[in-house]
Amino acid sequence: MRWIGICLLSIFIFTSINGPVQAAGRFYPYGEVKWMVEKVGKLSTEVTLTDNGLLYCPVGNKILCYDTVRGIKLWERKVDVGGKITEPLLVQEQTVYATGTDGIQQMKPNGSLTWIYRIYPKPKGTNSSRVVSGGPGGLIYLGLADGLYALEPKKNFKWRYSDDKNIVACLGDDRAVYVCLGDKTAGYTLKALGATGDRLWSTSLGDIKDVNMTFGPDGNLYVVTNPANLDRGSYGKVWCLDRLTGKEIWHYSVKAANLSRVTFSTDGRIVFCANSQLYCIDIHTGLLQWNLPLLNVVSGVAIDSTRQRIYAGSNDGRVYCVSFAGRLVWEKEIDRTTGQTLAKGGGIMIDTGKDEKDAISRAPVLLKDGSILVYTDKGNMYKFIDVYKER
Repeated sequence: MRWIGICLLSIFIFTSINGPVQAAGRFYPYGEVKWMVEKVGKLSTEVTLTDNGLLYCPVGNKILCYDTVRGIKLWERKVDVGGKITEPLLVQEQTVYATGTDGIQQMKPNGSLTWIYRIYPKPKGTNSSRVVSGGPGGLIYLGLADGLYALEPKKNFKWRYSDDKNIVACLGDDRAVYVCLGDKTAGYTLKALGATGDRLWSTSLGDIKDVNMTFGPDGNLYVVTNPANLDRGSYGKVWCLDRLTGKEIWHYSVKAANLSRVTFSTDGRIVFCANSQLYCIDIHTGLLQWNLPLLNVVSGVAIDSTRQRIYAGSNDGRVYCVSFAGRLVWEKEIDRTTGQTLAKGGGIMIDTGKDEKDAISRAPVLLKDGSILVYTDKGNMYKFIDVYKER
């Protein structure tokens, strides 16, 4: 009995020590791991980071809320509006909004449910969760297959805009809500709608398969589109638009159909990923500053303007660090997993030789304290500090 107790104690000590050591070694010698959380779950859309350091992770039909300082899960809740969460959450003044195939629900900061707004009958063509945004009049805007719904934060319905087109993206400010709507047959259009649903301007985006929008630090509206078919005359594009008029200021084209979301630096750079390359363009002119091929890079980027470094992930488990000059500073393969199986005779595990490395297809996230958050496709999450100093 005494011998068994000693063995169990040894195993416990080895496991307790080995876990943190393995986590720390993932980024060595370039990064210092502050914490690691395993088996969180595969993200079904992008994470949402709030100013108070809370990280909301949509995993299937659940939302997991983490404290990014300690890496501790604060709460977990299933959504009650149908299907998986396939569009980013909206968080306004710590109130959380999540969408599904049936509608939208509002939650308090602790994850408790406030209300659910369901759409009856369910719009045709609704097979994924809908888009949501804040916007003019302090309203919540819900984009569905049959139009745009404007709701008060207390659930009251205000108005609906529809021209029988599917709403695939929306983004709002104090003046307007910008919606991308259309279908595969007729193409897609970007419209700006006022606080009562009146149309302010409209511009064509053409035949696209996906779109995402964001506001730049210069106040302009930035739209990234990927073509439905990458044929001779089609390109992925980054558009810079005057949000007051909808007029194009510039656009940058890439012969690709996998452009990531754009990220901005504080000194006027825009960086994105496409075709296993990072592209850096000037925010004022849209001209290319540099592009850098990186093996299997697929994610959007995080930009640390203080250290002038850019971080991106690959589909074979690598994290890349690139300088503002477009030069590779370091790369680290954080997952060296090889498939294993039980030997025929039993008792031991043997390598199958099959590569089962994790992928990092979601953009790393820069936290307020300067650390970087990496979320892998297998559902592992790391917070690390870049400690590498160039000679």
